[in-house]
Amino acid sequence: MSLLGRLVYKTRKFYDDDFDWNTYTADSYARRIKTDVEPKFVANAQDGQLSFDPATGAVTAQNGTIHPNPLMIFETIGKLQPKSVHEVGCGGGDHVANGKKLFPAIRFSGGDRGQTQLDMAAQRHPELASSLSLQDITMPFSHHWPRAELVYSQAVLMHIHTAVSHFVAVTSMVNSADRFVLLVENIQCHNFVADIKALYEGGHFNWPEMNMYLVVGSTGARGILLSKEKQDLPLLTSDAQLREGAKYSKRRITRANEDSARATFGPAKAR
Repeated sequence: MSLLGRLVYKTRKFYDDDFDWNTYTADSYARRIKTDVEPKFVANAQDGQLSFDPATGAVTAQNGTIHPNPLMIFETIGKLQPKSVHEVGCGGGDHVANGKKLFPAIRFSGGDRGQTQLDMAAQRHPELASSLSLQDITMPFSHHWPRAELVYSQAVLMHIHTAVSHFVAVTSMVNSADRFVLLVENIQCHNFVADIKALYEGGHFNWPEMNMYLVVGSTGARGILLSKEKQDLPLLTSDAQLREGAKYSKRRITRANEDSARATFGPAKAR
């Protein structure tokens, strides 16, 4: 993008998503997997390479380390022990494949809006053919989408900025989940805590009760856990709490505020 284009992009009122999803795999995703992830972390684990310790709640990898984000996801899954898990924005399928190897008793599935992403997943993990499907989480809710006890996203919603699409995505994730939603996203890209509260109070979730918690992985990654049931975890009450101690970009926070301001929520829930 030209300098003039970047200046216009940063100053206009409404942003597009961070990527063109039709070309995302070739333009960015495949390259980042090969240059940024695989040289440093265990991306496609071998059988028996990953292990979970119920006593400590920690996940470890033999002969390598796991990226902090999926590590925290797997540790949360290990502690909650849901019967089924669905990843929104599964990309190349590595997290779904590694989850299956780590927790063979749990049913894992994944969805992605890009067929090229699913094609890449089929090449990396042929065994996942029946577990992955097309899913645009910013579309109106579909009863054909997979349901799971725990639904999560990792570095997905942070890239969605068109109109009110990220509100639709969060709502669809909650309404697809039977017990839990886990968000592992860049915490400066949206006002996730405030937006989730407003969606719940506005009646957009089909859960009768929602509890929001801060989860932290063994190497420091932070996530937002939404739960139908109360959990023995730190309550998450504000975006300031979620961002405490983290470096952030003023431009990103401004953009997050603009994104939040676009929504018109339903009537507040009677107390």
